[in-house]
Amino acid sequence: MMKLNLFILVFCLFSLSILAQKKEVYLNDDLVQISQFEFNKINDAHTFYNWQYETDSAIVNLKVQRIKKGKISKELLKTIKSELSGFSGKEIPENDLIIINCYHGMDDCNSSGNHSYVRAKYKKFLKSIGKMTGISQFFVYKSAEGTSQYGKELNWIHDKYGTIEKTFFPVQYPCGSYVLIDENGQYYLQKGEYDIEKIIDLIKNKKTTFAAINPSH
Repeated sequence: MMKLNLFILVFCLFSLSILAQKKEVYLNDDLVQISQFEFNKINDAHTFYNWQYETDSAIVNLKVQRIKKGKISKELLKTIKSELSGFSGKEIPENDLIIINCYHGMDDCNSSGNHSYVRAKYKKFLKSIGKMTGISQFFVYKSAEGTSQYGKELNWIHDKYGTIEKTFFPVQYPCGSYVLIDENGQYYLQKGEYDIEKIIDLIKNKKTTFAAINPSH
């Protein structure tokens, strides 16, 4: 009888371990499922990085394209401008270049590191932006938790309708992201951890930044 009970216990534990195993899936940057072979074939670390997260039923391996360029429609650009203006109380001149620094929420990346150093970098960034003309800049968050670590000078606004998230950042990339949008709806974005000072260089070299953009959306 004891042997039978032991067998049943071992069988149950084995069955639970099998059920607990999550399916592992692989996605490209467009969130389309690909094979593990296709996933591993893309191995340019300068252009892509691998990011893994878990859902209730699966372990998701995402091949993230660090930099992406494209173009949104006039209607979508109008919607984005309207929301940013409404949430911030700041009008966006018609020909301004829009900068959106996006904070997706707390994660292992942005919850560590030297916060004093980060605040100094952002303060310097705001000072540089303040000296430039034709720029409308916004700090946008999905979840406000942790935004205070960037300093009191930053005026955060909520992506209330998820327009920025759904258009440019469909998943929560580590440490945040940013997107630049010109007056024609052309955009340049970076997904995941970035050097905020690089944005200044991108603005100063606008022609190169938005070169070779293929229309999308």
